[in-house]
Amino acid sequence: MRSAETDGEALMGLFDALFGSKKRTNVEIVPDHIWMTTDAKFAGLATEAGERSRSATVAILLVAHFPDVLARLEELSNHQTWSVPCMAVLASHLNADLATSLSLDESAMIDVIVGERHPLPSVDDRLEAFADELPCRCRFSHHLSLEDAVIEVFAGDWIKSVLTKLGMNEDEAIKSQMVSRRIRQKQQKIEGRAFGTVDAESAAAWLEKNCPELRNT
Repeated sequence: MRSAETDGEALMGLFDALFGSKKRTNVEIVPDHIWMTTDAKFAGLATEAGERSRSATVAILLVAHFPDVLARLEELSNHQTWSVPCMAVLASHLNADLATSLSLDESAMIDVIVGERHPLPSVDDRLEAFADELPCRCRFSHHLSLEDAVIEVFAGDWIKSVLTKLGMNEDEAIKSQMVSRRIRQKQQKIEGRAFGTVDAESAAAWLEKNCPELRNT
């Protein structure tokens, strides 16, 4: 028996087929890579960047929301030899001029690899909006760990339990839409409780400054 939701999805698919969807297709969003530890996360991120550099991509952006993660990404980019340009940058510094500096056009592919989630989902959304505005194709991924403050403050134990049951080892990541949705829900909860957007050196410090009750529960 078909549900109303199924019928609705089918109808929307028909409208998209007939009239075209407004959703851009130049951005490929990869499910979050979720690692057990911070060190495993950065090792996995470096591995992905190396693999991407040998693909059709013309440049790699390693993106951080906070200076502590940026420092780790800069260390990676400075000590790796990749076949395409690789730049570590704060998300807040991304702008349209970047496309010009990298000579990007519709035929190009760029990889944006983000080393964390911001406590506020609206800030993460700005990154996707940036990717949407690029003139080229963009592959977009996040690497997280259970030690990240955004996960630890709300969902660390739950996610760790799930991953352990799945038999996950420290040196491997899981890509799960279910876990990504859970993280998004927790970010939305943080956004509902935060009383400011004071800058900080790390996600943990940001939570202390802008949503201290979460760090004390």
